[in-house]
Amino acid sequence: MKLFIDAVCDIGAVRKKNEDMVLVADRIFRNDTAVVEINIDELEYPIMLGVSDGMGGHDAGEVASEIVLRKFAEATVNLGTNLNSLQLTSIFNKVAEETHEFIKTEGEKNRLKKGMGATLIGIVFYEGRLFYAGAGDSRLYRFRKGYLRQISKDHSISEIQGLPRERSHLIYNSIGGGESTFIDFHYIGDIILPDDVLLLCSDGLTDMLEDEELEELLIQDYSAEDIVELAKKSGGGDNISLIVVDVFED
Repeated sequence: MKLFIDAVCDIGAVRKKNEDMVLVADRIFRNDTAVVEINIDELEYPIMLGVSDGMGGHDAGEVASEIVLRKFAEATVNLGTNLNSLQLTSIFNKVAEETHEFIKTEGEKNRLKKGMGATLIGIVFYEGRLFYAGAGDSRLYRFRKGYLRQISKDHSISEIQGLPRERSHLIYNSIGGGESTFIDFHYIGDIILPDDVLLLCSDGLTDMLEDEELEELLIQDYSAEDIVELAKKSGGGDNISLIVVDVFED
C-alpha cells in the first residue's frame, strides 16, 4: 500500500497566532505544508500522521499542541514488535495519560500556561495495520467513491446532546486542560481500501466548510492548500489544519 500525503497547517484569516500543529511521520510543523509519498511495506518503523488543536492558557495552546504531537510521535517510533491491538490500545492510552499529566505540570509551573490543552486526531501505521487515535473534536473522515463519512467521534457537548455542532464548541475531553483524559484508539484497517482518501483536520476547517462542501471538493480532487484557501474565504475564523491521505495499492 502506498500513501500520497498532502498536509497544511495554516493560521487562518483572523487569528494572530497559530495554535494548531501537524505531524507527518518524523516531521512536526505549523504555518507550513508537506507533500510526501510513503510506501507502507517499506517502512522500517511505525509512523503516525496527526493534527492537534491547542487551547487554553494565555495563548499557550501552541505549546500544548506541540507537546502532544511530539509525545505521540516519539511513542509511535519506539513501539516494540509483534504487539496486538489490545497492547497498542493500552500503550497509547498510557501515552495520553502521561502527556496529560505532563501538560498539567507545565501549566502549574507558569500561570500563563495554566489550563492549556490540545485535541488529537491521528492515524498510526503499525506492521501493516492501521489504527486511529482521537481526543477532542478534531476529526478523521474517509472519502470513498464520492461519499464522505466521519470515522472519529467528537468528544463534544453538542455530540452528547445531539445538537448541531454550531450550537456548542464545548468539548469534554482533551489532552491537558482538564482533570483527566482518554483517547479513542481503534483498528480501522478493515474499513480502509485502496483508492480511499483519509482526511484529518482541526475544527478550523469543519467550522468553515460543511461535510457536503468537503465531499464536493474531494470529488474534484482539490489539494489541501486549495481547500484551506476556500475555508479562509468562508471566514477562516480559526487556525486551519488538514492532512489528505490518498491510499493506493502498490
